[in-house]
Amino acid sequence: MTNDPMTIMTVQTLKKIRSVGKMLNALAAVSPALAGRVAFRIFCTPKRLVLGEKDQAFLATATHSTWRMEGLSMRSYIWESSKPNAPTILFLHGWESNAARWHKYIKAARNAGFRVQAFDAPASGFSDGKLLNVLLYSRAVKKFIAENDAPYAIVGHSLGGAAAVMSLALLGAKRPQKMAVLASFAETTRVIRDFAHILGANESVLHALFRHIERRSGLPIEEYSVRKRAAELSDVEGFVLHDHGDEVAPVAEGQAIAEAWGCRFLQTEGFGHRMQDKVVVHEVLGFLRQD
Repeated sequence: MTNDPMTIMTVQTLKKIRSVGKMLNALAAVSPALAGRVAFRIFCTPKRLVLGEKDQAFLATATHSTWRMEGLSMRSYIWESSKPNAPTILFLHGWESNAARWHKYIKAARNAGFRVQAFDAPASGFSDGKLLNVLLYSRAVKKFIAENDAPYAIVGHSLGGAAAVMSLALLGAKRPQKMAVLASFAETTRVIRDFAHILGANESVLHALFRHIERRSGLPIEEYSVRKRAAELSDVEGFVLHDHGDEVAPVAEGQAIAEAWGCRFLQTEGFGHRMQDKVVVHEVLGFLRQD
């Protein structure tokens, strides 16, 4: 057996994760409803990242605002444009992230003359909360747009892209003219199944989790399909970007979203899930520029 610390840590981490799965399996045998509630809380609890000095310095260049959403104090950021009546772009970050992840995009957007908005999702960055999921995020997007009016365009990464689609198609948020979705998953059910697989949770736990989500939302779990909802956005000019080597969401899911939406699709190579390369930034800004 190797003594490499990273290998040992990985084994120890996997053991802890699998012990949670075993606990949920045992709980589901006694109380499926309780197992569903516990699994939901685990599934929806992100690790809040501590912002480094560079990220904090970048966010300090924006005007900060605080707003309320379902009892939570939310942090938003605005970078004004030197151009009068400049169109606004709203950037939405992904899971276990924050608004600072967009610094390359925001700098490019400002250089192109756009006005920029962003906010930290619940349980992320400087916003309150302990839980985050696509529906909660979607409600936050809808409320932010309602209080600030529809932006000219939305750019969403991963969970942020999914929340953007859901906020417009499922919740009826005011629609932008354009929207770019980067590295998003197509099916919420696939994400949840992957979560259960990592834990080693059985089908009883998975079924209980699905039922818990349906009871909370009042909708069948199949309704949280980003692919299906994207088909309802024909009046929004879309652009889906996805990397061939995405280790979180398979590139086929980005293709499925674009096909359902009937919009442009770009497959990149070598940029992974984060999509931070200047090539991607250039493509997104090219799409956002007004004709």
